[in-house]
Amino acid sequence: MTSVRFVFPKPRLNELLRTPGGLPVAEAIENARKNLEAIKPTCTAELLALLELSEAGFWNLKNDFDDAALEELYAIAVKGIGAGEVCGVANVDVALTSFCDLLDHLRTLKRFDREAVGVHVRAWRLLMSSELPGAGAKQVLDGLLKVSGRYAAEVAAAV
Repeated sequence: MTSVRFVFPKPRLNELLRTPGGLPVAEAIENARKNLEAIKPTCTAELLALLELSEAGFWNLKNDFDDAALEELYAIAVKGIGAGEVCGVANVDVALTSFCDLLDHLRTLKRFDREAVGVHVRAWRLLMSSELPGAGAKQVLDGLLKVSGRYAAEVAAAV
């Protein structure tokens, strides 16, 4: 006759969580800040490269709806979201989010608005410069959000 024996191992995670140790929070934050500062030049270069790809994609757009081209612009812009914060230009993240929203709405509506796309691309370039004062950046972002919001309202009305 065989007997079955159930063995329940003690979870080590619980034990590790209760064991003190590791870096103090202030030191961990300082290390993270130093690491982000170290990658800032590379991140800025990558964000500028994405911007150049976006500008080239914009200039290659036709004057009518082209889903594949808008999808390509979306793929470029979405890669940059989050990099602005690391590069010290957090407003770029807001602009890129608005740009992606706009492209998504245009694709949903199967429409094309060259000026709306162009203003987002030009604003990205403008916001990459640190010469724009805070009030000016806010006005630019408010304008971008109005443009993408216009199409968001049309999508909502269509549903």
